[in-house]
Amino acid sequence: MLELPDLEVVKDILTPRIVGRTVRGVEVNRADLLQTGESSLVPPGGQEVGVVASRGMYLFMSFGAGSELVLHPMRWAWLWHGPLGYVPSTATDLRLTFDDGTDLRLIERRSPRLARAWVGPGLASSSPLKDLGVDPLAPEFTVASLERAVHGRRRILKHVLTDQTSIAGIGSVYADEILFRAKLSPVRFAHTLTSDEIHRLWHEVGGALRWAISEIRARVGNELFDREVRDFLHVHGKRDAPCPDCGTSVAEFLHDGEQTNYCPQCQETVLPTGTDRGKAARR
Repeated sequence: MLELPDLEVVKDILTPRIVGRTVRGVEVNRADLLQTGESSLVPPGGQEVGVVASRGMYLFMSFGAGSELVLHPMRWAWLWHGPLGYVPSTATDLRLTFDDGTDLRLIERRSPRLARAWVGPGLASSSPLKDLGVDPLAPEFTVASLERAVHGRRRILKHVLTDQTSIAGIGSVYADEILFRAKLSPVRFAHTLTSDEIHRLWHEVGGALRWAISEIRARVGNELFDREVRDFLHVHGKRDAPCPDCGTSVAEFLHDGEQTNYCPQCQETVLPTGTDRGKAARR
């Protein structure tokens, strides 16, 4: 699943390519893709792309006549931009054709096809974007805002970080990386954090996400990518690899159906009841 760092890079790549371009045609090739009942972005004469932005795990586009498009790639979808000459595959959910002879396509090769799109005016202030929590890279994400997110909450830190109504854009991957950098257990209850630990966690939220954006940009350059860029990560997806800080083997478990990776030594993790180590090891 594309998380905030991935979509931030996608936004930066797309902006110089499509902002100012006029949409000449739209194809929606999956009946359940659009959640707003709209079938076209293009009134007579077409619309010009005004802004491309990312918000949490969503990509947002605004157009000259007031229409807006929100895309949620979900688990498998990715974006392709290139010349019209390439025939769209059956995996193309959505296709925007521009006046410079290029296409932007939302492609989803795996099943079930889960990507979603919203079309219409005022989407920046309506669902699903209005339901998102604070942007962890914005000035509004302060130590105080994180304190409010964890205060009195008998939830494990992994779930607090991945709650999109609290903090937008962090999924399982970067929650693991943030908690590793902060040297906090993913199953620690949020309400038990000290003030110093909250401050450390706040610092590593921004630090991990900015680091990831930089690493992804260095690997993809100006090209859109069709798979998650994850080779630089410290713990997520690194089961049995040595911890880069202490050398202990990175561990993995499943809890509530979610994969988590961590260093048992650096993060002092005691697994909760109901955790499945065996299933995690077979993944």
